[in-house]
Amino acid sequence: MSDHEERMWLIEPRDPLIVRDGRPFGPNPGARATTLPFPFPSTVAGALRHKAGLKADGTFDRAQIDAVLKLEVRGPLLVQLHDADHEQTSSIEDWLMPAPADALLLKPEGADQSFLLRRGLVPRPLAGGAITVMPDGLQPVGPATNERNKVSPKTPRFWYWKAFSRWLKAPQDDICKPGELGIAGLETDMRMHVSIQADTQTAREGALFQTSGLELTWRDQDQAKQGVFTTRRLALAVVMQGPTPNFSGGLAPMGGERRLMRWSAHAPSRPPWPKGLREQIIRERRARVLLLTPACFAAGYRPPLTWVRGEGSATLVGAVVPKAQVISGWDLAHRNQNGSYGRPKPTRHLAPAGSVYYVTFSEGVDVEAWLEATWMENVSDAEQDQRDGFGLAAVGAWPAEEKEIHP
Repeated sequence: MSDHEERMWLIEPRDPLIVRDGRPFGPNPGARATTLPFPFPSTVAGALRHKAGLKADGTFDRAQIDAVLKLEVRGPLLVQLHDADHEQTSSIEDWLMPAPADALLLKPEGADQSFLLRRGLVPRPLAGGAITVMPDGLQPVGPATNERNKVSPKTPRFWYWKAFSRWLKAPQDDICKPGELGIAGLETDMRMHVSIQADTQTAREGALFQTSGLELTWRDQDQAKQGVFTTRRLALAVVMQGPTPNFSGGLAPMGGERRLMRWSAHAPSRPPWPKGLREQIIRERRARVLLLTPACFAAGYRPPLTWVRGEGSATLVGAVVPKAQVISGWDLAHRNQNGSYGRPKPTRHLAPAGSVYYVTFSEGVDVEAWLEATWMENVSDAEQDQRDGFGLAAVGAWPAEEKEIHP
């Protein structure tokens, strides 16, 4: 599809957003609906495809199921909106990216605890010719020396684009402040609910349940301790190919409990290549691929060892992958024998956002074409997973370094 057939949607929750985990939530006393820390791409893709298939009367046209499933989604990414914008003309002030897993943030000993030691992780050979039992023949990934400092509990979950793009260009060891990198994560709103009897308008005995939802308003906790109340508007940004003829934006539900979101359509946008980064990678013929949304690979934690993108291929050398995410869901497109719709989706393991993959390019490979097919594109193995938004990727430099890992 051409660019003019794409739209970027900004989704700003009016109420706390509930994107539930897999724990049961039924009409039982004491039930809890627990939210995930961030929505999966398929959650947002499903919401947008529903709007693409709406009829003029506001109901979904099931005849459009096959068509809307082919609409490609990229995202969601977390963004900060301009505070001065009117709700109908919201625009992006900054992009917030998942923290890269190859950045080790440590708590310094005996120093100002408001700072962090940042150490880069790269594939390195072991000293003395030692070998490992790493799967698939990949190289071990780690810092240059044994680090005695502990991992800091102040590690930001999302990085500002300025800090993230610098890390893409030059992943160097340094000292930084958490507030300069990004934000700790989205805050969770806990609410207690009670079932009301229709005839008496009183609480039903024992019918209490609890929900937790994500608030997309960031609060500066350090300033709050000093009595200063500083907030920032956050939203989800997602690009979808294809029109939504009967939905132009406004208030509409998404996620659990049908909580209301404010939807606004904009021209497609994505973070640009940092200046000089693409040329640096082409010159050095090596790169890091960083996941911005969880990815689904046939091999589980990694893409193919010979990773084909577009007309070129790269060789996978190493990987830094946090604990796998588990996803399932409910297939509303499946029709059962009794005429009802819906069945459980199979449970799958995803490589989480923030995972980093180190690749090299052989002589003769068109590196530039490979990069264009990867930058801000979905890189999961299966075509439908790519359409669903899984595996959105950025690319960073991997500076050559010959240091060995010393146990």
